[in-house]
Amino acid sequence: MMKWWGWGDINKTFPIEDKPNLWPWIKKTISISENNKITEPVKREDIILSPANINDDFLNAVKQFLKIEQISSSEDDRLLHSYGKSYADLFYVRKGVVKKSPDIIIYPSSHDEVENIIKYAHQYNVCVIPFGGGTNIVGGVDPRDQTVTEKGPRCVVSLDMRNMNKLISIDPQSQTAVIQAGALGPKLEKDLSDKGWALGHFPDSFEYSTLGGWLATRSAGMQSDAYGKIEDMLVSLKMVTPTGTIVTRTTPASSAGPDINRLIVGSEGILGVITEATMRIHKSPEVKDYRGYLFPNFEKGVEAIRECIDKNWVPSMIRFQDEGETQLAFNLKSPKKGIESIVQKQLKRILSMTGYSRPCIMVVGFEGDAKQVQIIANEATKILKKHRAFSLGKGIGKTWSKDKFNVPYLRDFIMDYGVMVDVAETAAVWSKLLNVHKKTIEEINKYFKSHGDGSGYIGCHISHTYKTGACLYFTYAAKQIVGKEIEQYYGYKKLITDTFMKNGATLSHHHAVGYEHSPWMESEISQTGIKALKGVKNALDPKNILNPGKVFPVDEELRLGVFGIDAPEIVNQSKSRIKKRSGQTSRNLHEDSIG
Repeated sequence: MMKWWGWGDINKTFPIEDKPNLWPWIKKTISISENNKITEPVKREDIILSPANINDDFLNAVKQFLKIEQISSSEDDRLLHSYGKSYADLFYVRKGVVKKSPDIIIYPSSHDEVENIIKYAHQYNVCVIPFGGGTNIVGGVDPRDQTVTEKGPRCVVSLDMRNMNKLISIDPQSQTAVIQAGALGPKLEKDLSDKGWALGHFPDSFEYSTLGGWLATRSAGMQSDAYGKIEDMLVSLKMVTPTGTIVTRTTPASSAGPDINRLIVGSEGILGVITEATMRIHKSPEVKDYRGYLFPNFEKGVEAIRECIDKNWVPSMIRFQDEGETQLAFNLKSPKKGIESIVQKQLKRILSMTGYSRPCIMVVGFEGDAKQVQIIANEATKILKKHRAFSLGKGIGKTWSKDKFNVPYLRDFIMDYGVMVDVAETAAVWSKLLNVHKKTIEEINKYFKSHGDGSGYIGCHISHTYKTGACLYFTYAAKQIVGKEIEQYYGYKKLITDTFMKNGATLSHHHAVGYEHSPWMESEISQTGIKALKGVKNALDPKNILNPGKVFPVDEELRLGVFGIDAPEIVNQSKSRIKKRSGQTSRNLHEDSIG
């Protein structure tokens, strides 16, 4: 499990000590000082949760087939399952504000147990939120049920899938593997690697996210250029719904009606609980070759990527940073010493004189059979150099590989200094991509000036490419407006998402919808598309017990809550809600209901 107040391992922080240029650059860019360190998380013992709302009929039913350690309503477990890892989630929990927690946490260990849990949840009108690693950053796992019955609010269960993490079988002839949905990325890859295979799906959240979470959110990984997004790797699956279990057939392709697999992938737990999946796998790569290049500007790099794709010489990974993100990358590096430092300074001067005044870094990876990698790398390199790519060698690839899963820890660090920081990703066809990039940068820079002192940071990279277009992944940050932090966040969120939609891009490429993106869903898929999805939802989950409040557009009253209008009152009340324990505890199932 991750920290309750931030990202990742509780014993790990962002490794800033070996990056002496980074912190001075951040302070200058965002106009903050050491004195801004004002928002460290409250102490865990100062947070008191509301008492658990237990549905005793449901609890007694599931106790008949679950072990005592599979059921919990301890405050620590409930807190960890109260939020995902969005900026808003962390802002609230760091202040000790927990608006709603699940009442019971259940840890199933088999498909049959999930079937019985969902059966009784449906029978007793209990909400169930599937929970993988808790890495979602659009509110996908936050309890948001608005239903009030004659007995009061419904009991909410967080269904933590961590115990369902096994590699069930491998079919080497068909190159497929059957895997339980709760498998975390590192365990999944290790289990396959031990047998000479790989899935090759590496999202930024890889260390803490699960196969079921990837499928439920239509995840993309760092090797998606080679292996596709998660839906492209899927062959078949099992999903438990309140009205029965869906099982799709393991075949290479089919024309038997609409593709149910594709309907389930991206459903974010609102249709059912994915318990296992058959995935396409491949032999463990013989060679992993990562290289860095510098382009004179963003446009040249985009041209190079397009030509590589057009001529089918595509690296297994392309990560191309614009000018803003390249500056961040330069400052993330440990500085050179001695003669290397002198050479580096001379090189920068020469590059600047020869048209690289707006440098953009590209990291490309080539994985697979040694002979195949050599052929693709040689041809792709010719194309990159044709578009003025300057080789930075393999050192930058090694640096990127070392830190690729550490960047989320940086958000925790700078939030301590009163900084709002968030990410937003989209995808657009090639004919619109550069305009989406340009307009987004322009709009955010204008917003820096109109909602602050003009300082702030925005950078972007291309992270996944296709024949028709690519994903743009933006990171932006500004000094928090004290007392209006959540309104500030949602102001940026609305602006950047509106800019995507107005300029022909998608609502989300791989972060999914949750509740934070739900206001734009009708614009994304049309009113009739929403009607079709609601029809499926009603057929599979007629009582709306599965992850309510997600994906579908909310009514106007709830929309105000989505955009944080209630934030000032909540934050101002945080001091009165964060009290020393003085003997107060929430109901503990181990003591009250089980023991």
